[in-house]
This record gives sequence, C-alpha cells and structure tokens, in this order.
Amino acid sequence: MKQLFNILRVVIAVALLAWLLSKVNIKQSLWQMRNANLLYLLLATIIFLGLILISVWRWKIILDARNQHFTTGYLTKVYFACWFFNNILPTSIGGDVIRVIYSIKENNKALAFSATFVDRMIGFVGLFFFALCASLSLLILKRQTSFLVLNIVGFLILILIVLILFSDRAHRLFSKIFGRITVFRIGEIFEKAYATVKEYRKFKTALFISFFLSLLLQANFALTWYFAGCAVGAKISVLYYFLYIPIVGLLTMIPLTIGGLGIRENSFVAFFSNLGVTETIATSTSLLFLIVNFLYAIIGGIVFLFLKRRKEIKKESYNVTFS
Repeated sequence: MKQLFNILRVVIAVALLAWLLSKVNIKQSLWQMRNANLLYLLLATIIFLGLILISVWRWKIILDARNQHFTTGYLTKVYFACWFFNNILPTSIGGDVIRVIYSIKENNKALAFSATFVDRMIGFVGLFFFALCASLSLLILKRQTSFLVLNIVGFLILILIVLILFSDRAHRLFSKIFGRITVFRIGEIFEKAYATVKEYRKFKTALFISFFLSLLLQANFALTWYFAGCAVGAKISVLYYFLYIPIVGLLTMIPLTIGGLGIRENSFVAFFSNLGVTETIATSTSLLFLIVNFLYAIIGGIVFLFLKRRKEIKKESYNVTFS
C-alpha cells in the first residue's frame, strides 16, 4: 500500500504539471525562461540559500536552548539533506525525521523530536502572522481583503495550540488519555514528547528570536518568487508575493504529491493570473522557482551521501540558557 501511494503521488505530480503546461504556450514559456534576466535569477538563487541558512539558524537556537549543541556547519549539512528528502523522494518519512535522527543527543529521542516539533510550530505561527501582516497592508494601501479572514483565523488557532501545548492543565488532561494507551508504549511516548515540548515555555528569548527568524524566512521565501518573477518580466507589487506565497506554501503541505510538486506551480499560476499576470509569465515564474528549488535539493542529496551522524559538541565556555 505504501508503494502504491508513493506511485500515486508521482502520477498526480506529473499529471498536475502536464495539465499546467497544457494551458499555456510551451514554446513561449521556454522562450521566457531562456531570455530570463540572469541578474534577477541569481538574486533569487542567493536569497533561496539565505532561506535555508535562516532555517538552520532558527533550528540551532532551539536546539541550543535545551543544551543540544551542534556546529552550524553540521546542522547546515543535515538541513540540506532534509531539503532533499522533502522535495525529491516519494516518501512519507519527510525531512523532519531526518532532522530528528541526526540531532539525537545521548539517545534522547524526545529532546530531538521536541526541538524539531517546536521549530516547525514556530514556523507555522510565523507564516500566518507574516501573511496576516501582508493582508492588513493590502487592506490599508489598496482596500483589498484577500485572505484576511483566513489568516486571522489560522493565526488565532495556532496561538491556541501553542497555549495548549504550554499549559499544565492541558498537559494533565492529556496525561490521563495517554495513560490509557498501552499498546507499543504509544501513550508513554506521547507523554514524554508532550512534556519535552512544554519545557520550551521556559525559554522565552529563544522562542522570540525563532519567531523573528520565521518572519525573515517567509520574507526570503516570497522574495525568491518575486525575483524569479522579475526575471521573466512579471510586473506586480511585492506585497502580493508576501500575501500569496505563504498560502502557496500551505497548499504544498497537502500530502498528495512529492514536496507539493504540481500543487505549488498550479496554485501560483491561479493566484497570480487573477492579478493580471499572463499565464505564460506565471508558469515561467513557477518553473524557474522549481529549478532553483531542485538545485538545492540535488545539493542536499549529494551532501546526504557523505553525511555522518555526529555527537553534540560540548561547550564549557558557552553555557547560555535562554529564559
């Protein structure tokens, strides 16, 4: 069944891309890409690298807060490998599992899991907050309410989830539920994971810095698309990228294709075609982003071939605790 699902994901991704290309003049799209402004394309590629490095920085801060110290170079290699698994392979394992495996300290899987989980959670909060700010900016500057309600509701739901995860009362309630699940010690595993995640409420400075980096990360992600669009002549305000690209990012998390392949490209074209961008330019933009994305995924695959697990580094002179 797992193999059939993976095959199905590949088929859906290919079908979505084929459907997208069938709607536009392929020759014209290729012409747009061949004549792309190389300076803008280079900027998109560099900014995308910044996105990865910011992600590594955020992850390291969260790991350091719980005394899981690894070198930045090592975590960068792991994150590149994570990017490969997220974008290339038709697997349900995901890059986050790779991050957990390669950041286990003294066989403490709960701490490694909690760091990756909190990192992902802060990323979601930052994504919705960033999109909400873009929505409010469009409302103020252009009197448009695109996705305003969705972003408000999504942000409030995520804040509620964070409050529940950091709540002693909620923890006691879930502990009773976990205590009744004894099959394969699943209840015990969930209880330990909940407790380790909740401990992060003590590290407010680390959480705040990570949230700020999440906003910076979303800006980099949107700017990568923006400069890819500029490379093929898309003339549209960067504000729309700040609003729609986070939504595109959410849609790619639907587990129907490999790394959102096909869903990402079609949703981008759908959003930006409604803003006056021609389907040819929108498609060319999405394909350029796909090339940049795959470039770093391939680099990640090469890095993974030579990646070895390392023990955490001991920092006798660096013993800062975020609080």
